[in-house]
Amino acid sequence: MSFYRFCLRPILFRCDPEWIHNCTISLGEKAGERGFGRRALDRFYRYENDRLAISVAGLQFPNPVGLAAGFDKNGRMIQALAAVGFGFIEIGSISAHSSLGNPRPRLFRLPLDQAVVVNYGVPNDGAGVVAGRIADTPTPVPLGVNLVETNTGTPTQPDQIIEELVEAVGPFVQRADYICLSLNCPNTTAGVSPFDHGDHLSELMHAFASIDQLPPVLLKLTAHTDQGRMEEMLLAIEPFDLVKGFIFNMPPGKPYSLRTPSQLVDSMPGTLCGHPTRLLTNQAIGALYKLMDRKRYHIIGGGGIASPDEAYKKIRLGASLLQLYTALIFEGPALVRRIKKGLVRLLDRDGFGHVGEAVGADHE
Repeated sequence: MSFYRFCLRPILFRCDPEWIHNCTISLGEKAGERGFGRRALDRFYRYENDRLAISVAGLQFPNPVGLAAGFDKNGRMIQALAAVGFGFIEIGSISAHSSLGNPRPRLFRLPLDQAVVVNYGVPNDGAGVVAGRIADTPTPVPLGVNLVETNTGTPTQPDQIIEELVEAVGPFVQRADYICLSLNCPNTTAGVSPFDHGDHLSELMHAFASIDQLPPVLLKLTAHTDQGRMEEMLLAIEPFDLVKGFIFNMPPGKPYSLRTPSQLVDSMPGTLCGHPTRLLTNQAIGALYKLMDRKRYHIIGGGGIASPDEAYKKIRLGASLLQLYTALIFEGPALVRRIKKGLVRLLDRDGFGHVGEAVGADHE
């Protein structure tokens, strides 16, 4: 951790963030393809403890710490990421058709806030290409595929989005362990989604219910604490057993109190992700956990996790699984092991024998 933060990170942060990201993907892809590369990563980073293993939506996770969508957009370094010690990996976002995304620059660092501003516009190779790439790639941990409508730069009607998502999921039905439907990605719809309304969401569920051998489905929604909106969503999906849980997306823009000067932040187009989002996502997790059927649904908690304590807080608020991304930019891949070790220590402190016992403990 210290080597990354004090030696490697200062060098990396002198370079364009998207270029560094692309180099990381390329290096990780090569390391994952070679047995000695995977073994080296495993030996250096891996830490597992049976007390962290958990079952969610019929899937077995060796630990609850996963990688969020957005990092490995095209499924190129799944093997290397698994060797680092993630309990599951979510690739994407992926659309039915390939997209170049938004013009560059579209990724900005805010080191003072341990945050980034993202305006990628979901560039990806398209569902058919990505599915072909991962078809013969064994995954030692559950693999999620995050799907979104193709970013064309123009508004899309709800029925067109439904058709696109149904088309996009087809190639992954036999390969993904779960599907995440990103229903209001801030980089494609400015966080406004037709599926915020029950009628369109019901239509989407009907379309997916007709797909054979569909893996468990998670819905990715903008983080909020509007009880009425949550209840409308839960009512719309109630007849459909295919939905097993929820992930919260970041709201568009940068509605946070930041240390970075506002004139600099205001010049950056896109959505803020990272440490400042933790309070909003915590509130959203707690609000939804209290409303949902806990025997039927699970929450994957992300947003601002940079330490074991922050990870554990989300679990106690109701998250069965966790996702990291932005904190890895600032803390390095050893953060995964650090969080897992810290979770075991916190379980000991609170007298829990297993991580599943701590889920939602703040509400009891």
